[in-house]
Amino acid sequence: MVVRHRLPAFAFWVVLLLAACAPSPTGAPAGDTKAPAGGTKAPAGGTKAPAGGTKADAVAPGAVRARFTGFAGGPGFTLPNDLRGRPLVLNAWASWCGPCRKEMPEFQRVYLEIRDTVGFLGVDYLDQVGAAKRLVAETGVTYPLAADPKGTELAKLGLAGLPTTFFISADGLLRGRQAGEMTAETLRRAIRTYLSEAGP
Repeated sequence: MVVRHRLPAFAFWVVLLLAACAPSPTGAPAGDTKAPAGGTKAPAGGTKAPAGGTKADAVAPGAVRARFTGFAGGPGFTLPNDLRGRPLVLNAWASWCGPCRKEMPEFQRVYLEIRDTVGFLGVDYLDQVGAAKRLVAETGVTYPLAADPKGTELAKLGLAGLPTTFFISADGLLRGRQAGEMTAETLRRAIRTYLSEAGP
């Protein structure tokens, strides 16, 4: 009989002790200012981005989504995450494409003129790395490069042939597409047309 009366009392104290040792709702000890794993919700009304920050949160519904691998061991590029608040000129090329070889120095000229306001990305398409690296060295391009070795990512943008240039706004929307070789002047004109907020 004595055991029966003491068991509920013992259980009560065990539950009380376990409750006292349970972690706080945030998963952090009292006084710890670190955010819990997984982040926290922004307060109602939102918060201002820090000065000089990116506009990564200003992505439009229907934004282009693609993930390009790094070119020759370099960094990859993800749309729209890597736009960093700037519009983008994305040029699809390959070493086996004659017109690509001719237009790449033209793109380099325009890139040097407006690289502070417009991002550039050359995407090597279905190519062999060695041949692609030789072409980059021959043409002297210094704008960022990525690769689409299987052709699946550029297909999302509607690639039909090479060269093709895509004009993507800062919020990730595909604003225009230009098939065929471009000169520096036709590229400048296309940037003014499709990316009017940042044209040369």
